[in-house]
Amino acid sequence: MTDHDTGDPTLGRIGAFSDGVFAFAITLLVVAIRIPHPNDADAGRGLLVLLSEQWRSYFAFVLSFMLGGINWANHRVMFATFSHADHTLTWLNLLYLLFGVAFIPIPTAVLGAWLGNADNQVVAAVFYGAAATVGGVAYNLVWWYGAYVAKLTSPALNARQRRAHTLAWAPAPLAMAALTGIAFASPWLAVSGYVAMVVAFILPLPRLMALKLRRHDQSGHGGGPR
Repeated sequence: MTDHDTGDPTLGRIGAFSDGVFAFAITLLVVAIRIPHPNDADAGRGLLVLLSEQWRSYFAFVLSFMLGGINWANHRVMFATFSHADHTLTWLNLLYLLFGVAFIPIPTAVLGAWLGNADNQVVAAVFYGAAATVGGVAYNLVWWYGAYVAKLTSPALNARQRRAHTLAWAPAPLAMAALTGIAFASPWLAVSGYVAMVVAFILPLPRLMALKLRRHDQSGHGGGPR
């Protein structure tokens, strides 16, 4: 089921607008990477040197591109479970797009510019982690409101599947918050954790969690959020 299968024009417009914000924000990530020109003041150092010195910016770009891509994929999965939308869901989604998507190019540029700077890399790593944490909280607010408060999900989504989505997505902001705390002591360790989070969420976690819950229920056990 997709947004368009529900027949709700509001869902279709929310999805289209969200896709546009994702596309624009992800495109903006590349702006932080400098393109050296022959007439630059430091051009005499050589193109290879100028390009290689930007490896931190390349790293931050790839990290945030993958993070944005994962968020986009999960956002589509989430909205595919909704049968309709209401005013509050629309505004909560805008809140998520503001903090979790449109703002991300800024901490990305900061991380790429300052990571490795002994005096300021802690601030850069904390800033990046805090932004990702706030975005994760906003994402979960959209899901919890739609799935549990307003009950906007399709009848085709059973309790186990809803619980699987919750258990797959809820830990992300908690983990990011913990990594942000670690950044105060070790920014490189925290950044390694950000990479690990991206790698973990490439996996289809809601589907894997649903499979695990089904096996768990079949064994005669219950529990967890419904």
